[in-house]
Amino acid sequence: MAMIEERKNKDGEVTSYRIKVSLGYDVNGKQITKKKSWKPLPGMSKTQIRKELDKQSAMFESECLQGLCVTDDITFQQLYDMWWNEYALINLKKSTLESYEKMKPAIMDAIGHLKLSKIQPHHLNEFYASLMGRDIRCNEAVVPTIDFTELILVHNGKKCKKKRMKQIDISTKAGVGLTTIRTMLDGKPISVKCAKAIAEVMEINYNKTFKEVKRKQLSSGTAKRYHALISGVFTHAVYQNIIPINPCTRVRPPKSSRDEAQYLDEDQVHRMLALLETAPEPFRTMTMLCMFLGLRRGELCALEWDNIDFDKHLISVRKNLIASKKGGVFLDTPKNKTSIRDIRVTDSILDILREYRDWQIDYKENVSSLWEESDKLFTNAMGGWLNPSTYSGWFSKFCKRNGFENVHVHTLRHTSATIMLMNGVPLRVVSQRLGHHDSSTTNNIYAHVIRRADEFAAEAIDKAIFTKKTDTTDSKAS
Repeated sequence: MAMIEERKNKDGEVTSYRIKVSLGYDVNGKQITKKKSWKPLPGMSKTQIRKELDKQSAMFESECLQGLCVTDDITFQQLYDMWWNEYALINLKKSTLESYEKMKPAIMDAIGHLKLSKIQPHHLNEFYASLMGRDIRCNEAVVPTIDFTELILVHNGKKCKKKRMKQIDISTKAGVGLTTIRTMLDGKPISVKCAKAIAEVMEINYNKTFKEVKRKQLSSGTAKRYHALISGVFTHAVYQNIIPINPCTRVRPPKSSRDEAQYLDEDQVHRMLALLETAPEPFRTMTMLCMFLGLRRGELCALEWDNIDFDKHLISVRKNLIASKKGGVFLDTPKNKTSIRDIRVTDSILDILREYRDWQIDYKENVSSLWEESDKLFTNAMGGWLNPSTYSGWFSKFCKRNGFENVHVHTLRHTSATIMLMNGVPLRVVSQRLGHHDSSTTNNIYAHVIRRADEFAAEAIDKAIFTKKTDTTDSKAS
């Protein structure tokens, strides 16, 4: 039986009622109760109030017994913490957790203080609109006004004329990720908080080394990721019988427009290969493998020599190396189950790897006792894991220096896929080599390439049939 309590103001007037339902006791002997507040409408008589209160009480008790009630005193912040500890930490990848931690502050600023029973679709729509259209705190950023590569040790194959601070030392002391430091080294925006922490650790003047900029507003695709995170938290609440429905199901998530995958054309491929002839190792070999095999950046950096089968002409993709936003790198499983795959390679690829292996052996001898012995294929200067961001940074500078506009490491993966599709490799085979979840993913990303390949196919058939028919007709006429 539900209990009803009157709630009065300072003058002793009843302003609302609290309905309480007991659901027994938990394992620790603590009573489990659900509460709901109800406020009568202005002008209601005592009889009307009593009648409506009985109705609300009966409905609330029924919802509680069916596990369909909303607990008034739980905020979204409390629900998020519950979801984080009970589900996220157990089931999600470390890289996913780090990205969610970065998204959390903006979400909590918007709806963290709201009770679950009060959150409506319009709250979420307004939040997504603010991400894409209005200034938000997470967009405050600065860019360096000096070349930090003169102060911070960078693995670029060049000798330092004077002692420089190590990136890992700055990361540890300032409490910022190595990715943030590398972003700064590239002259790109970082958060004000991180910039001040770095300046303090390096004992330099923050105001003289950074200037404020406004980051671009978040894209609809990023806003959609926020929606997915919020929806996942609410889904957990539904499974735990905390709320009856997920409010995100009544919200249309922001539509993300998929840009056409950018790739290198035939002339650009040959020009890049020519330039790579004089590029430093291991970046030279990494770039060629990425272009020829369509590997993801993390998959490439996680390769070991045991993954190369020279006899069977196979390269096995089993791990993914991820740069932690908190510093360092860690091995993880690939993006999905189908990303664990064996890729058949030609003698040309194996010859590139043999040449690289010879270079690595010579390099080990030069480093001598400082080398960290392991089976890693691509390493940093001392034999440890090569941070994927280090490779991306080098490749970005390589492209800018040689006139490749808007070309990134992932462009090489798109180039590999495009070459295969344009040369008639079946979509299913391309999907398998790329490690996509299914062929529909490949089809969606490379729809424009497939359309072009289809046009070439139509022209080839037209040429084969009608040209032959014309030649036959002419020969008969003669």
